[in-house]
Amino acid sequence: MVGYVGYTGRMETIKDKALALHASGSNCAQSAYCAFADSLGFDFVEAHRAATCLGAGLGRRQLVCGAVSGAAMALGQALGNDSGSDLDAKERCYRVVGAFVERIEWEFGSSDCRTLLGLDLSTDEGRAALKARNPSESVCNRIIARAVELAEQAIAFEKAR
Repeated sequence: MVGYVGYTGRMETIKDKALALHASGSNCAQSAYCAFADSLGFDFVEAHRAATCLGAGLGRRQLVCGAVSGAAMALGQALGNDSGSDLDAKERCYRVVGAFVERIEWEFGSSDCRTLLGLDLSTDEGRAALKARNPSESVCNRIIARAVELAEQAIAFEKAR
């Protein structure tokens, strides 16, 4: 499939797509958001480009986790309003994203990158520790997988209502 560079097997789930994207070098936000491109019908390349800035907690500021931001973007893509006057869709999207973030915080103890990684990437020491520890498997992939699962469940539930 176009866009899922580095993954050679059959992709069964959105979670598989997200983890394959992350393994191929996409940041957490790109991985979580772009995994939904096929199912939600948006342009993968444009989405990948747009989500670049959300990596490492918004431009490596370690604010909101990129996986959380990316999955929230997928929720917005699926449930958001098409115009500013559609306040019902906006409120529904806010409610769903708020519940999604609360669930991530309950399961992982936080939704911010710095706390989740336990590292300060704004320092040389923090970036060196990131390379040495490689938290991709132990931290990032777990959060990407869960964020995508929760977003997928929320979209299915809201679409069925």
